[in-house]
Amino acid sequence: MRPDMTVRSEPGAGAARPGAKVALLSRIVGGNDRALRRLREAGVEVVLDLPGYQALGGDMRRWHAAARGIDALVVGLQPVDRALIDAAPRLRYVLRMGTGVDNVDLAAAGERGVRVANLAGMNADAVAEYAFALLLAAAKRVPEADASVRAGQWRRFTGRHLGGRTLGLVGFGDIGRAMVPMAQGFGMDVLVHRRTPDPEADARYGVRTVPLDDLLAGSDFVSLHAPLTEQTKNLIGARELALMRPGAVFVNTARGELVDEAALAAALARGHLGACGLDVFAAEPPGASPLLDLPRVVVSPHNGAYSDQAVDAMAAAAVDALLEGLARPADLPDEQGASA
Repeated sequence: MRPDMTVRSEPGAGAARPGAKVALLSRIVGGNDRALRRLREAGVEVVLDLPGYQALGGDMRRWHAAARGIDALVVGLQPVDRALIDAAPRLRYVLRMGTGVDNVDLAAAGERGVRVANLAGMNADAVAEYAFALLLAAAKRVPEADASVRAGQWRRFTGRHLGGRTLGLVGFGDIGRAMVPMAQGFGMDVLVHRRTPDPEADARYGVRTVPLDDLLAGSDFVSLHAPLTEQTKNLIGARELALMRPGAVFVNTARGELVDEAALAAALARGHLGACGLDVFAAEPPGASPLLDLPRVVVSPHNGAYSDQAVDAMAAAAVDALLEGLARPADLPDEQGASA
């Protein structure tokens, strides 16, 4: 198994060795009583939870000291860098909740024989629904209308119609694919940009794969679903935003670093873009971002994966994966010679 390969564990697939110690920096698992009970019953000790981590206030010395005795680490977006891996000599398993492992130093993990896994795809439907909710809220100007009524006003807000228009999906993994039937239900055409064309998938989903520039120029709504890599950082900048249709609606539920936020704010401020829905930012929380001062920007706190069903399913799957990861020998090599 590659260090960044997704793990999909079956219940009862493995049993942790008694006395295993875990840092559990996930509110999805840490807030789930059933998941915590299963860990206790398996003899796993949670030595640091998310509130405890947050209480460290970013003090790396204290965090590294706390990590010294852990066998496994469950994280959301918290960075797992070489310094942390070096500070945790017992660490043999890292589980990233959700999609992507861009916050984990995979090279350092591989050198140390630390297995890295994620739960990609489990929250795809929840994030897709959320992305479409942001798209609708921004396009229909729902937050503005809500604020107006609460302020004692009774105004009309002309929003953008969806039917007969085009949605462009930048990235076409589990989340992007889940958005297709939603868009088609509104009578929208769908364009897709992805790294590897797949004509069979295009036919199956009723979409058309095009280069990024063509997608931006040909879409009335653009939703971002690409992974964050060195190649995709600032994928959407001033040039790309200028290609988009006047009045277009832009949505990002992937990673904030995919977008040049200053360029996005400028495009919105001058009226080239009609509206924007953002669940992610380059810095989280975003602080004094100029995007927060613009009227047609709908924002939320990296909340897309948090539906009731998705949270419960991810908590259960995380415990399965964690127990299996703790039960597996740390030095078991894969076919490439790296630790699995």
